[in-house]
Amino acid sequence: MHVHIHGITRGRADADAAVMNNARSFPAPRVRASTPEGERRLRRAGARRRRRRFLRRDSGPRGTEPPNTQHPAVGYTADLATLLSLAAALLFYAGAVHTRAFFEYFHVDVLALGLSFPEFVMRSLRLVTAPVVVTAVVAVLMLRDPQSLGRLVLPLLPSTVIDRCRRAARRAARLHLLVLCVAVIMLFSWGRIQPYQWLVPVLLATGILLGQSPAANNGHRPSGIRARGAPLTAACLCLLWAVALAAQQSGLRDAEHSADHLLRRTAIVVFSTDQLSITGRGLQMKDLGERMHYRYRYTGLSLIIERGGRYHAVAVGWQHDTDSTYVIRETDDLRVELMPGAR
Repeated sequence: MHVHIHGITRGRADADAAVMNNARSFPAPRVRASTPEGERRLRRAGARRRRRRFLRRDSGPRGTEPPNTQHPAVGYTADLATLLSLAAALLFYAGAVHTRAFFEYFHVDVLALGLSFPEFVMRSLRLVTAPVVVTAVVAVLMLRDPQSLGRLVLPLLPSTVIDRCRRAARRAARLHLLVLCVAVIMLFSWGRIQPYQWLVPVLLATGILLGQSPAANNGHRPSGIRARGAPLTAACLCLLWAVALAAQQSGLRDAEHSADHLLRRTAIVVFSTDQLSITGRGLQMKDLGERMHYRYRYTGLSLIIERGGRYHAVAVGWQHDTDSTYVIRETDDLRVELMPGAR
């Protein structure tokens, strides 16, 4: 009996030693709940398991989208809002440049007029023509999906035309430095290329963008801030410069057209109790007699703009280089009447 017990004891010792040697390959035994510390550990482990099950049940699908899933319409709305904001800012910028060029031709400071943001945007709508709209649509498509234009246009063209266009594009990309050199030469001949000065920033932007193509970089497309971000920023600034030049030239053309057809603009008739020291080509003054409160009447004036009770007007024979622009304000001794221009 003693030997048998000793054998059993020795066998248990060998088993315990084997378990200790293989402790790294087997999980640790669970803690028995025979002690108060073991009971607390079991309760905490059960609470953790219940918490995990609760979280998995709440995060599972319930027939609706997860909270962090964004609806596609939200992205489209954000893109549309961004494009509209950029379009409004560009229209404001172009309208401000156009308006300034127009009124400076008549010697009027546009800042003194106090025009609002909507007024600048409305004045810029004169620049929205068919070529501008087509260019804007193509630019948006290219920025949204650079391959979209090719997918829409290439199936409509013969294969020979497509091959020629691709070869021409690759050759133009290899000659991007030549395009930049032509733009720099035109920049130094600024006064001689008027009214085509807007071609300078357009050629600069074209040369920069051609230099970003794989054909100009041995089949590799540049990446990184210096190799790609900085050139694209410079190209955008050049295009903005081109918009400013185009808007300025459009404002000057509109001003010159208005100056050549002053009789078609709104006419101003000024009545005054005293004689006014205003003269000009086509301006006439008539004495209505002493019995009239407004004794003197002035005709032959055309309205440029009215802001804040001030009428900016010029004579119908006004010349840009020599004549003045009058600012007339209605008071008790001076009355202003507006008449339709000649049609």
